[in-house]
Amino acid sequence: MYSLLEFFDKKNILRIGSFETLGSAKATHSKNILCYAMTKEYINKANKNINISCVITTEVLAKGIKEKAVVIDDEPEITFSTLVNEFISKERLVPLMSFKVDKSVLIHPTAIVSKKTKIGKNVTIGRHAIIEDYTILDENVVIGDNVIIGCEGFYFKRNKSGELVKFLHAGGVHLHKNVEVMTGSMVQRAHDANFTIVEEGTKISVNVNIGHSTKIGKHNMITGNVQIAGRVQIGDYCWIGTSATISDSVKIGDHCEIKIGSVVVKKVKDNAVISGNFAMQHSQNLKNYIRAQK
Repeated sequence: MYSLLEFFDKKNILRIGSFETLGSAKATHSKNILCYAMTKEYINKANKNINISCVITTEVLAKGIKEKAVVIDDEPEITFSTLVNEFISKERLVPLMSFKVDKSVLIHPTAIVSKKTKIGKNVTIGRHAIIEDYTILDENVVIGDNVIIGCEGFYFKRNKSGELVKFLHAGGVHLHKNVEVMTGSMVQRAHDANFTIVEEGTKISVNVNIGHSTKIGKHNMITGNVQIAGRVQIGDYCWIGTSATISDSVKIGDHCEIKIGSVVVKKVKDNAVISGNFAMQHSQNLKNYIRAQK
């Protein structure tokens, strides 16, 4: 356990406490988590989450924190990211997993596979592929040529001076059984000590980018050149068309169809068919297009 007094000035600690690890206000990967909160929504999430023991927030928002230790800060996110970076550099913040590569795994001689991985039966890893630390590949996963699993994501925030502060990534990637990732695609590791997840049977085509801490459900088809930002949640049995873009933290339901080239910036309900930039219900988009042609 770490005391807040080890990392923060006593005058900034509204309520003294301790923590074991770092995570988001909705994290479940451990207990006694230190998080940050910059909105009332995340203050409420922290209050309700029994895993959160300490919160970094602003003086105004701190009034809403109940029964948690509190650190007051003008830039909670920047302060938290600096602490995350320190923990990662000292290997204090890593996913909980064991390491093992099954004897049946086929790894091309030009591929690079970290020793800090867990790879199941009958996995195939193609030419020049890179499998980074804290990757889990379940049985029958296929990794194509030039694929990168577990790379760093693009995560920067501006401080008050306008400078960009980089957030390092502590987590890993978990590809469930029968997932296939084709040539040139990449799956970024999770930001916190958890996993970016692709569930059973999902197929990922060429040159696809999957952002950090994203969760993709079962038996989805993600076609070529799709861009999926961080923290996206995609349900089961979806089809995502070529060159579609899905914005940060968007939720997509089950059995959805995202048409080619769509730009998705808001929640998509189950069974929806959407298209366009910005994407909307496809039937309405067609009506708008026909009307514009007259």
